[in-house]
Amino acid sequence: MKNILMATDLSARSDRALERAVNLAREHGASLLVAHIIDSDLPEYLAEAQKKAAEQILHGHLKTLTAEESAPSSIQVQVDFGRAFVDILDLSDKTEADLIVLGTHREDTLKDMFRGTTAERVIRAAEAPVLLVKERYNAPYRKIMVGIDFSVYSRRAIEFAIRFAPKSQFHLIHAYDVPFRGFLSGDDTQKDILKQHQAQFQKMIEHEMATFLTSLEPNAPQLERVLQQGTVWQVIHDQISKIAPDVLVIGTHGRTGVPHAVLGSVAEDLLERPPCDVLAVNAW
Repeated sequence: MKNILMATDLSARSDRALERAVNLAREHGASLLVAHIIDSDLPEYLAEAQKKAAEQILHGHLKTLTAEESAPSSIQVQVDFGRAFVDILDLSDKTEADLIVLGTHREDTLKDMFRGTTAERVIRAAEAPVLLVKERYNAPYRKIMVGIDFSVYSRRAIEFAIRFAPKSQFHLIHAYDVPFRGFLSGDDTQKDILKQHQAQFQKMIEHEMATFLTSLEPNAPQLERVLQQGTVWQVIHDQISKIAPDVLVIGTHGRTGVPHAVLGSVAEDLLERPPCDVLAVNAW
């Protein structure tokens, strides 16, 4: 990665994202642009006061974060007036950002609180991958979990994840369900048929996984594979509990023909209530 864009709302959640962004820039030798967008509808005197305060706060945070270790090759702070998600996308395009870093949204008991937030809009529309930071920084990412379905979205997600954290341990998770399973219960003969059917289906899934892995870059690191029967939601949450990843990577459809394409219910759930840091990667 060469260019990282970190967008902050100056909250404590964004402070965690800023710390992660600084360390990612240091690890990759990348340039970092830290942006804060002030609502352009504010009265001029208030907007100018907020801009001055924001610049002081951000420079103060960055000075603290780079005091003990060497600073990334380039860090810039930019405070603009506008609409948050629109300007973040514009800055991402202008700077050719390889990654956008955001803090998680405020936790709330309302089910659909994530929808309509700046993070959700950016994830839907951005061409660059988006890292949603939940946890405080304590070390570089070392354990990466990737949910896959053998699609182009999965391949793109894995390829970026390898560049994103090349020294990490990767766990590829695929959930599957055996078709017609509900019709094969009952007597011993049906149970034998079910076992045979499950074995055949498992073999087919393993073949799909092997074929999928051969499509990745030849210098890909060792990838741990997990094939588990169950719903996608169930399997992902089960494996999160077992693996305890630093980052969960998901491939999204992004803007493939429709400006606000559906992310999918599982992806939305994971982004709405992230179990750890989440990296959303659009296929294109």
